[in-house]
Amino acid sequence: MKKILFLIGLVLFGFVANAQQQIVWGYLRDSISNEPIELASITNTNKKKTVVSNNKGQFKIEVSKNDILSFSAVGYHYDTVLYSGLIAASDTLQLFLVPISRNLNNVTVQNPGVNQYSLDSLERSIDFKESMVSPPVKAVELSNSGAGLGISLNRLSSREKSKRKATELFNNGEKEAYINYRFSASIVTKYSGLKNEALQNFVQRHRPTYEWLRKHPKEEDIKYYINEKLKEDKKRN
Repeated sequence: MKKILFLIGLVLFGFVANAQQQIVWGYLRDSISNEPIELASITNTNKKKTVVSNNKGQFKIEVSKNDILSFSAVGYHYDTVLYSGLIAASDTLQLFLVPISRNLNNVTVQNPGVNQYSLDSLERSIDFKESMVSPPVKAVELSNSGAGLGISLNRLSSREKSKRKATELFNNGEKEAYINYRFSASIVTKYSGLKNEALQNFVQRHRPTYEWLRKHPKEEDIKYYINEKLKEDKKRN
């Protein structure tokens, strides 16, 4: 009898857990041009799960109430939001990221060979420090039902003076931005020939870690990594 009750308890617990989880669909777009943002990373920081957007800017990701979602793409300021749990299952979100303007506020870049990631990172750092004083306008998001995704944690943290949490989110966002820069669509296509859905699936399935990329700083390393993963996929199929 105890075993039966235990099994019933497990089933009920699993039902409740599943009820708390939800698949969110969305489109990620440029806030100025309204063009879709391809191969942006969308990370559920609670579940340590990252997905990437396709060539239409579309993505889907599993979330639970109070999960933290982070959005990052090469050449854009990223944003981090708290999922409120108020989105209907039928909703499709429309989210917008602000492109980096390259206006470095009188900061002079001495090295002409500095890469795009470093320039973007510098601009984001300036923006982050300013947001600690005066929170900028949020650049995200409405669903087709009109419900909002949640509260922007970058803005929330600054208002509540929770600078430690804001800094943690900023540093995590920088790591995602570095992965996007090193494992970009152009690089993967260059060495794999993949495009569109095949490209998205490959990037999402074989997205390298930040730590691995820092230990392998050369493009030749990325080329070798891509070739090895292509071989693995071929054997699997």
